[in-house]
Amino acid sequence: MPEIKENADELDLHWKDEDFDLGITSEGVSCKDMDEIIACIDKVKKTVKKINLLNQHAMTDVPSVLKECELLEDINISHTEITVIPNFLFELPNLRSLSCCCRKLNASPSGLGKAQKLEKLHIRINEGWNFPEGITSLGELKTLAIDMYSVVAFPKDMGNLKKLEDLTLFIKYETGAIQNLPDSFSKHPALKNVNIGDHVFKNHKDFDFEKNTQILSSCPALESLTLSGFTINKHDGLSHLKGLKELELRHLITEGNILDSLKSLQKLEKLDIWGSEFKITSMPDIFGAFSEMRSFSFAGNFVPELPPSVYSMKKLSNLEIGSTGIAALDEKIGNLTNLEKISVYDNLLEKLPNAIFNLNSLEVLDIEENIFSEQEIESIKQKLGATNKNGKKIEFMSDGQGHRQYVKTLRSLQNSSGIDEAIYYKHCVNALNENPFSLKYVNTDKFQDRRYYAQLCIAAVKRKYFALEAVDPKLIDKPYYFYICAEAVKNREAKHLLKLIKEEELTDEECIQICIEAALNNGYVDFLEHINNSRFFKRLSREAYERVCWVSILHFPATISNMINPTDELLKLAHKA
Repeated sequence: MPEIKENADELDLHWKDEDFDLGITSEGVSCKDMDEIIACIDKVKKTVKKINLLNQHAMTDVPSVLKECELLEDINISHTEITVIPNFLFELPNLRSLSCCCRKLNASPSGLGKAQKLEKLHIRINEGWNFPEGITSLGELKTLAIDMYSVVAFPKDMGNLKKLEDLTLFIKYETGAIQNLPDSFSKHPALKNVNIGDHVFKNHKDFDFEKNTQILSSCPALESLTLSGFTINKHDGLSHLKGLKELELRHLITEGNILDSLKSLQKLEKLDIWGSEFKITSMPDIFGAFSEMRSFSFAGNFVPELPPSVYSMKKLSNLEIGSTGIAALDEKIGNLTNLEKISVYDNLLEKLPNAIFNLNSLEVLDIEENIFSEQEIESIKQKLGATNKNGKKIEFMSDGQGHRQYVKTLRSLQNSSGIDEAIYYKHCVNALNENPFSLKYVNTDKFQDRRYYAQLCIAAVKRKYFALEAVDPKLIDKPYYFYICAEAVKNREAKHLLKLIKEEELTDEECIQICIEAALNNGYVDFLEHINNSRFFKRLSREAYERVCWVSILHFPATISNMINPTDELLKLAHKA
């Protein structure tokens, strides 16, 4: 049992699971059972104001001892194993902050409306739920974050949350439309920060940007907007959000250059645009309008040069230009006398302007993964050393010179004309050998023979099977897409690749063969569960499904645990093995 100080005002029983793949070690308190959790709370029940039970797997119920914690203001029970949230939790007289994102909850909590002092709420809407009742009556609520695992419309009276300042919506369902903000949010008096993101990998659901920006532009207090992971057909509505001070746009699929819609946002202090999905090929010369800009971050789009007006943002303290392919910085960077951090990583820079070494406020210089020579790196270090002698230490990062050079070269050739087909193919091969995901930068218009692209796809998935997500089957003749998919599933992680395959491009027999190939290489006991939940399942007859199961069970007998209606014959086969 963890050591608990009696009469403490804070009880921290959170737990972080170990993750070998990410190199994360376990951390926190691992309680052995509910009795231990109850004993810990009992020691502090008269004085405790904050309890953190995040990810405490031993917690299967909300203990009744919490009724006695009358001073409790803040409790986190997210990612525990509870199935019900009793009403007494919402009736605690001083409760102001609640986090209750629990996947095992069997129904939406019904008593939220009783937590009338609640100012901060983080909740999860599980599959099949409606929007939780009572939220719109929480008159003191200032911060609302919702993990959405189900497609639900927002209540029409959601705008009644007149004190709401921060709204965060994490979209986590795989299929279904993104729901619009309710009209009742129009002219909301307090709404300051809005963050809406699709967190399903590479899903990019459609988002009615025009409708939602129309609502948000009417909110006088709005200062910060973050959008990520959507498809946006029109982005003109951005120009109406003239009060914005912070704008973060990440991994959005858009029509045209989204930067063209930003010129009127003259109060911006922070602008982040990340992700190759934007397909921006040039920066318009609009930055002279941003006299208040403190931080500008642009990454993932191949833009060969920066427009002159970038160097006119006199208040800029942070400049980040990453993975863009720029080959030079202008001496005018010396105009940015407030710069504290310059990050120009993963580009095609060979030299730095001398003006950088005269920036008195500079604290961090990151030039990693460019193409500086060793001699040039030494020269930069000497110049920084002279600055350091004057009593200032500048953090300098320069590792990885020459890294992904072939990929960058391929990106620089995307819009070039007149290049020989065979030479371009060679550049593609070099880039794929360096990084298989560079397949997404191949310009197939440069190939007269479509088989060139098919061969590149096969080469990419052989080197890295998840490069399959970069394959465009519309650019490949039918048989070749099957060959590429069959090659990709020849690994123990095959179950994860099934959702990357566009099965509508395959015949029924090809679908069967892909599943069999995946079963032959699978390394996980839940393989058949992935088959059952994949789009392939609808393409398999019962006879074909049993063929796949035969192969799966012969290769890995324990996979029978997830077979639907296993036959006696297959049960015997699994038992024998």
